[in-house]
Amino acid sequence: MTIEQVKVPSTNKRTITAGLTAALDQLGLIHGAIKRAGVWRHHQDYDDFLQEALLVYAQAYQQYPGDPEHDQQFLPYVFQQICWRMTDLLRYQQRRQMADLPAELPGKLPDFGDHSVVLILLNQLTQQGSQVDQLIIREHFILGRPLSAVATQYQLSPRTLRARRCYLRQRLAKQLATRQ
Repeated sequence: MTIEQVKVPSTNKRTITAGLTAALDQLGLIHGAIKRAGVWRHHQDYDDFLQEALLVYAQAYQQYPGDPEHDQQFLPYVFQQICWRMTDLLRYQQRRQMADLPAELPGKLPDFGDHSVVLILLNQLTQQGSQVDQLIIREHFILGRPLSAVATQYQLSPRTLRARRCYLRQRLAKQLATRQ
């Protein structure tokens, strides 16, 4: 075997810069992957998620084993990579928000007594619910504060609070329906 016959493996000449340039040509795909992960354009951290998605695209472009410019499987591959990374970031953000909640909510819940069936059910939901549920029941249902103010004060996502409020309303309605 001669030296000419030995193939030296070629090094990957794709760079992060080339990946970022290619990512800028695929902004529709990137925005779609971010949206698929559940992050909407009006989200307070959307720009951070977009920047992270661009970096994920560039890294996938650089590390892809085939030719990303001609391989038809590259776009679905990078779309999935971006979705997974956005999901990981959202989970991390949610864990961080939950860790920031105080172990004991300030103040005591009022003693409801037997004044109203709704207040008794709220009391039961408070005892059974998570910290976020207790926060919504106390601050929003009982004290009447808007969810946006509660979200700002406790540094939680308003979207999360609205979803939990909807869930609590459904549970309350279900329990009220069974009592009547």
